[in-house]
Amino acid sequence: MQILKWVTFALCFVLAFGVHGQQATNSEKLSVKISNIQNKSKTLYVGLYRAVDEFPEFSKYWKNLKVTTMGSEVLVKFEVPYGYYAVAVSHDLNSNGRLDKNFFGYPSEPFGFSNNFKPKLSSPDFSNCKFTFSQSNNSINIILID
Repeated sequence: MQILKWVTFALCFVLAFGVHGQQATNSEKLSVKISNIQNKSKTLYVGLYRAVDEFPEFSKYWKNLKVTTMGSEVLVKFEVPYGYYAVAVSHDLNSNGRLDKNFFGYPSEPFGFSNNFKPKLSSPDFSNCKFTFSQSNNSINIILID
């Protein structure tokens, strides 16, 4: 009986480890092309969000990349599992590490969202910018809003 318990425990451990290992290998490259970059040699912050994250807060992302721009467009890649995501981009023109806003709360620096969502009176929700990352849908394009 004791041997059966150990065999069961070992089998559960191996299965759990195998599932974890399998999830780790399911990560693929999501390509995000960002265009309409007007000011070269400045920093872009690219945030990747899941539904549980605080989209579109530029400091509350799941994963992020900080990229120095050199041209009018840039390609960044995230290694993540297939799923539902949203992306928010800010172009930090004054190098203060945040997205500056005007008196009314509208960004005063270029920004952009997945699905090229253009907010009118308020920030977008995750559902406005959500896209499916899959084998057949592995890249998105974002055009910065000045």
